[in-house]
Amino acid sequence: MALLQPAMLAHEGTTLTVQLQPPDTVGMPRHTEVPRVDAVSAEDFRRLYLRQRKPVVLRGLTVDWSPPAFWTFDSLAERYGDALVVAALLSGGTLKEDPRSGVIFERILLRDFMSNVATRRESHYVMAPVWNFPVELKRHYRIPVYCQSAPYLRAKLWLGRAHTVTPLHWDVPHNLIVQLVGRKRWLLFPRSAWLALYPRGLLSGMANFSRVDPEQPDLRRFPRFRSVQAFEAIVEPGETLFIPRGWWHHTRLLNDAVSLNFWWGGYGVALAARASLLFKRLRRIRQNEWA
Repeated sequence: MALLQPAMLAHEGTTLTVQLQPPDTVGMPRHTEVPRVDAVSAEDFRRLYLRQRKPVVLRGLTVDWSPPAFWTFDSLAERYGDALVVAALLSGGTLKEDPRSGVIFERILLRDFMSNVATRRESHYVMAPVWNFPVELKRHYRIPVYCQSAPYLRAKLWLGRAHTVTPLHWDVPHNLIVQLVGRKRWLLFPRSAWLALYPRGLLSGMANFSRVDPEQPDLRRFPRFRSVQAFEAIVEPGETLFIPRGWWHHTRLLNDAVSLNFWWGGYGVALAARASLLFKRLRRIRQNEWA
């Protein structure tokens, strides 16, 4: 969605604010909403969404999970405050990056993150593998039936402050993101839009990231982005977003938020994910991401 910039007009001592479409975003296509459906059977999911590589928001996958009160910041801090978790460093509300090593990950105590949230101090976006927490956390969630038997399966717990942004990027595996607390806005772009999204390239520390900010695109610098079809989803607590592998995505937290995601795929995805991890290690980028 193109953001509008105000212009100030003065008339006989009165100042009016008029919203104008910036010249570098004229012609931006409107977003298509990602469809929402009640949770379907594993067979229907494979047929309708997985094989066709179509994103979808699913309702009803958390009915046998622990209730929402368990997943609040206060509840998680009380139970797991001593957990040493992986978190991405932030700057200006988005991921802080190093030109050579990419996203900067650190290990922090969960209680310290919660303290920063309480004082409204910007610090980190928690992206913690579930093994950062005591094993009893697994009692409070269920692996979705769609990926239970996948040869490759990894899960992370995400905690972030309102307005935290993850820039546009893509991932190797399929992704199921379960929203537990707060709301999260997603902008999705199909794999076919690759060239129009201006990837940073293999020599970058952010090789799987785009150079385009889809919220405020500079169409003078990135004119091909004008033709891209965007898909939008505002995911509510209790809903699950499916992102097919290779789809580009940008996120913004609309509230303080908690989510749990599952990256998964078959043997081909497992091999590609391992190759990606080896590439990162050899390049020394995104270190501690899976600590």
